Amino acid sequence: MAVRAYAGRHGWRLDHVVVDLRFGPRGEIVKNIRITGDLEPDQIQRLLAVAGRCPVQRLITGDVPVVTVPTVVTPRTRTPLPN
Repeated sequence: MAVRAYAGRHGWRLDHVVVDLRFGPRGEIVKNIRITGDLEPDQIQRLLAVAGRCPVQRLITGDVPVVTVPTVVTPRTRTPLPN
């Protein structure tokens, strides 16, 4: 919700955000994030940072380390300009 709200406030073209969580072998939480949309690389990085500060993550994790893995990021596709 935080990622979608942030993108909406900035007018960014975010289509989908999917987050999957699992426990890693050392007890850490591994968070896989899939972001799709017509986004610039710096927008994607900002959205990943927002996801790390999400209130739900803070509630769930407490003192548990979280490893974030952006699994699929759809880069912005650019149409070549005609000559």
